Amino acid sequence: MTSELRFRGSGANPNFSQWLTDRKERGSNILLTGEVPDAVSARISRFLFGGDEPRRFRVLGLTDQSIRNAATRLPSDTSYNDPETWVIDQRRGERSVPASAERFARDSEPLETDDARQLCEEIQTAIRFYDERADGLAPAELRVGVDSLFPLLQEDRETTERVLRSLAAAVRGVHGMAHYHLRVPDDDPLVADLMDLFDARVELRKRPRRNPEQRWHAPDIDAVTPWMEL
Repeated sequence: MTSELRFRGSGANPNFSQWLTDRKERGSNILLTGEVPDAVSARISRFLFGGDEPRRFRVLGLTDQSIRNAATRLPSDTSYNDPETWVIDQRRGERSVPASAERFARDSEPLETDDARQLCEEIQTAIRFYDERADGLAPAELRVGVDSLFPLLQEDRETTERVLRSLAAAVRGVHGMAHYHLRVPDDDPLVADLMDLFDARVELRKRPRRNPEQRWHAPDIDAVTPWMEL
């Protein structure tokens, strides 16, 4: 999904590079699958949130109580206090919102645990704020991450699927890039049930004594990349 991705081997679809470019320009919503350690989830999150050149606006939604260190989801040169970062932490009932966003956030309700509707509405508020601040966001300037979908789906699957459609449309509407963790095996039936909500998915794995790996699935061009180090 970024210019840093390079695919090697005969298994790569020759149309994949163009597909990546198109997704970056038009906006994308990516599902992350695989039962992997927390450190692997954090690594892919940092990768997809991107560095500071060019400028990025980042929105992070946290629901999963198993996350040990939420700050590791963000690039090392980014913090909760940056005005370009907006964090909604349902695990602790806390927000970290730019001071200049007061009029957008002042009417916010107390954060509830595992509330998909509220989380998606909060992320959409952040998107509107950054879109107005930038006077129109450039492609891939906005990055959104949700970690993870599993508690929301367990609490209310029907509502979660409904509001995810709305959130995905909001992300595409500003040509942003969003990633959503779902730590289940890639062949879990839940993945197939949800895939129509997303543009692609990234399958993750961590084998003993090896570095974490990723494999991209792009259903609309029927492409699957080889396994690559993350």
